[in-house]
Amino acid sequence: MTCIEIAHPHDHLARRFLIEPELMADLLVYYTRKVADKQTIGLLDLKRLECKSPVAIDKNLVEGIGDLRFATTFKGNNRQSNVYLIFEHQSKIDQRIRVRGLNYIIQSYNQFEETHKGKGKLPYPVVVVLYHGKLSWKSLPDMDDLIDIVPGAESGLLKYTLILIDISVIPPEEFEGHPALRALLETLQRTSEGELLANFDRITDYFRSIKRDPRAKGWLHSIVHYAMSVAEIGSELIVKAYSKVFNEREAQKMAMTTAQKLLLEGKAEGLAEGETKGKVETVLTVLRAKFNKVPKGIEKTIRQKKDPVALDSWAAHAVHSKTLDEFATVLH
Repeated sequence: MTCIEIAHPHDHLARRFLIEPELMADLLVYYTRKVADKQTIGLLDLKRLECKSPVAIDKNLVEGIGDLRFATTFKGNNRQSNVYLIFEHQSKIDQRIRVRGLNYIIQSYNQFEETHKGKGKLPYPVVVVLYHGKLSWKSLPDMDDLIDIVPGAESGLLKYTLILIDISVIPPEEFEGHPALRALLETLQRTSEGELLANFDRITDYFRSIKRDPRAKGWLHSIVHYAMSVAEIGSELIVKAYSKVFNEREAQKMAMTTAQKLLLEGKAEGLAEGETKGKVETVLTVLRAKFNKVPKGIEKTIRQKKDPVALDSWAAHAVHSKTLDEFATVLH
């Protein structure tokens, strides 16, 4: 199957899940490692964590846009929000991340000043970086390490709290917290290791325990879309993922939506080969959604077809056919 090209797929997926305060809170509680960082998190009232920059959500295949910023308070404080928590995602090590974090804080403070007209104390800033690259991220340079100053002197620049969460060093079986968070982290980690396809079935298992959660459908849809964008995932795995989490009718409906997206993406490539591949996978996805398995002979015939018009006709026939035998009549 042709991979779908979307910009910054890792960022989209991370933000799609971590927009939920419940998942962000679990990320902070279970994955903060340094003692000083744990102490900082322990001071925060995570039950009052509120996302201040909602992600734009597409009604079919959900994608996130923009930075995630949260507000909360210190425990025992009556102010509505005196802590700003800024989230950043990294799939590559960036030793200048403190400079970027400082820029995020300044942007947040500029917004605060505009809103409050220069009145009131500024919120306490915390920058959280989630990293899932191939190599472990062992250290974070201080700001003074990045500045050309006289040896022994100090720049006096803000020493803010930057929490690095490196999941590359955590075995997937040791992931903790909400099942959706564990699914997200393992998806990102397996992708960095080049093992997403081999573990896709295991990852979608996380959603079985939360299938009654109204957010589960959107989360699983996002995982599937992400897998389509970064790996050569087959339609059979997509249908299987939906079928084991939802009832047959719902699985068929979701697989059909994915099939339509595949067709659109195939057309978007602007290439005859890409369009044909998209249409082939559309036909196969519909058949698997309706009849679970597609005989090898039928699959071979479909994959060998190069006429996009004929494939469109087959896709329509697949939707309306009540049996595989009825569908097979159009192949001859």
